[in-house]
Amino acid sequence: MADIVVDMVVVEREGHTVAMLCGEIDCCTGPDVYARLMDLAARLDRPLVLDMSGIAFCDGSALRTISAVTAECARRDVPVAMVGLRPYLEGLFRAFGLHERLPLCATYQDALWCLLPLSDEEIAAWPIG
Repeated sequence: MADIVVDMVVVEREGHTVAMLCGEIDCCTGPDVYARLMDLAARLDRPLVLDMSGIAFCDGSALRTISAVTAECARRDVPVAMVGLRPYLEGLFRAFGLHERLPLCATYQDALWCLLPLSDEEIAAWPIG
């Protein structure tokens, strides 16, 4: 029997961290994903973008994992946003109310907009009209 895994690549960017997941999160892979994401969340001191664009399928274990990671990050005052959910997975996350605690963003730029507040100077530089 082959090992079933979810790949996770963590990229440190300027001002935030991105965790890119790829695979299927289910009862077999969920515990490992939970352990790796909780370890990451416990070490973070900057905003986190969860990139789910490589996740083709997930079940309730993914919902529990993402909920726990969101709660751990909130406890540490680390903002989190999610990007790249396939439409049916986004519907699942919304059906269980995760969107009320975790921004589900359409694009990476939207996620950064949610996580990284603009300075007064950046806002003042916006063109008017």
